[in-house]
Amino acid sequence: MNKVELVSVTQGVGIYEGMTSGQMVEAVARHGKIKDYGKLIYYLIRNKHWSPLEHVHFTFRIETSRDISAQMVRHRSFHWQELSQRYDEISEFMPIELRKQGKTNRQVGDEPFNPEIFADKPIKTTGDAVVNQVVQLSQYYYKLLLDAGVAKECARRILPMCSKTVVHMTGNLRDFLGYLNVRCEEGTQKEHRDIALKIGWILEKQFPELQGIEWNKGNFM
Repeated sequence: MNKVELVSVTQGVGIYEGMTSGQMVEAVARHGKIKDYGKLIYYLIRNKHWSPLEHVHFTFRIETSRDISAQMVRHRSFHWQELSQRYDEISEFMPIELRKQGKTNRQVGDEPFNPEIFADKPIKTTGDAVVNQVVQLSQYYYKLLLDAGVAKECARRILPMCSKTVVHMTGNLRDFLGYLNVRCEEGTQKEHRDIALKIGWILEKQFPELQGIEWNKGNFM
């Protein structure tokens, strides 16, 4: 299961000493004055006055799989740092949930897949059994190559996309609202949408005003 944790957030210093990230947004917007914290942030978001939101930053530590991290880094406004398979030996794999293909060729596979996908084949098995076998074989041969002295940067090429990775994702509040606007939509792959929703819930604790804009449904910007 994906794990999302907030590990860093902008804090005020100097004349903004002691301010929360939310208060920082208002202080930037009003050039130091705090008058109606909360109402102003909601107003800024609703009226698309984005620049004050660019002055507070957040860093999330995210545990996910390589196929999902590949989708995430396409959001180029963020700063990224990902676990290197050239230097770290990979020993963990994220679980794979099999779902049916959507009616169109998009990331909308939410309906569970019939596990007896090879029931009419000479060797009867299930989808879950196929997944487990491929992952176990990949892990076995990957370790075999490493033990033989093959460089990690070469051996990693046989690893499946469900290999576990760790990503640090840093951006400002405007960046994250844009990300949530796209990745909270139902058309996003389920595993990626799960990460976006967790990020949104954490940001909502920092900015309770987000509760009023239905960020968790996308299409609010």
